[in-house]
Amino acid sequence: NLSRLSEAVVSTQSTGDLVKQQWITEAVRLRSDVDKCVKPSDFLVESERKVKEEGDAAKALINSNPKEAMVKVAMVQKITNRVLEVTDAELDNTGPCDYRVKLVDHRKNLDKAIKQCSVATNEHIQGKASDPKAFDKSITEVHMNINRIKDEMVGFYLPLPPLPEDLPPPIPEEDGPPTRPPNPSDEEEEEEFDVNAPAPDPVEAPIEHAAFKLRQETAKYHEEDNGMITAARKIAQKFQQMAKYTKGRREILELGSTENERLYAPRGSICSVTSEKSEFSSMTDMISTCKEIIALTKQIQKHADLISKNCPDKRLVLSLANSMEPMGMLSQQLNIIASVKAAACGKYDEAAEVEADEMLTINAQNLMKSVRDTVRASESCSVKIDSASNKLKFKRK
Repeated sequence: NLSRLSEAVVSTQSTGDLVKQQWITEAVRLRSDVDKCVKPSDFLVESERKVKEEGDAAKALINSNPKEAMVKVAMVQKITNRVLEVTDAELDNTGPCDYRVKLVDHRKNLDKAIKQCSVATNEHIQGKASDPKAFDKSITEVHMNINRIKDEMVGFYLPLPPLPEDLPPPIPEEDGPPTRPPNPSDEEEEEEFDVNAPAPDPVEAPIEHAAFKLRQETAKYHEEDNGMITAARKIAQKFQQMAKYTKGRREILELGSTENERLYAPRGSICSVTSEKSEFSSMTDMISTCKEIIALTKQIQKHADLISKNCPDKRLVLSLANSMEPMGMLSQQLNIIASVKAAACGKYDEAAEVEADEMLTINAQNLMKSVRDTVRASESCSVKIDSASNKLKFKRK
């Protein structure tokens, strides 16, 4: 009987330990999920308010109701421990910078202050305190150190100031030699874009729709001192040209014409009219454009790599890396698709044309989405970079 009872006790204890461990695991997971949804600065603001509230109550009750005061002190210690955990997570996420140095110093002082608070509380309850105000001072010191960490984080996560509604008139320039007119190619690339125009239908014109969305994103910024925005705009324009050419070529081949017939068709014929839909004159232009798009994506990757190296916020750097990651693979796919369409030049195979167009559509949509996400993530990272190290300026219009 004793052996059976002993086995039952061991079994019950192991089951209890298992349930306890499962509960701890779920509690830690839930806390981690909550921390991901709450900005560290917002958490620090609420924690600082609560510590001050509980600390003031503990000071008022320490002499009249020590038991209740101990409950308040325990709450202060619990909140402080969470502040230390959030600060540690922020330090892990932050690279070398002045913000990190200050945060390390404040975290060290807070850890020291909460330990002194525990000692001062025990001495005051036991009547061994050499200084009657030591308890009040220890609570105040904890609150002040949390407040310093809060101010540091709030300042780091401070949003950008809104742009002024009424900009001052430009300063008139002195008379001088006339400026050199831009090259014809530059004028052609920097065509006017109406951000308020209706977007192309995503079903009837999926590539044009994706290009329009990318143009809307790049139109938010000035291109001066920002090669990434210029490259992204050019990618959208080149995909628009490619979509027109692909659509026009398919219509021509369906009518039984060839590339040469389209090029030398008399003006006013069906082939001549269809060729005016695109700025391309042959499949060679399309292949060249694909290579230009690939080169532009490499430029964007180069700019994004430079930003990620200088950004101290590891979360934003990870987000930028995830946005940029598909770009290389999609560029290679685009090169393959262009080669496939070039191999079918002058021929018409309906199934092959449809399949190639579908591949081009999916690739263009995904590539332009990756470019758009990379631009947004790069702007977020650039906000955290010191102005002296930030060579890529995101100036909103």
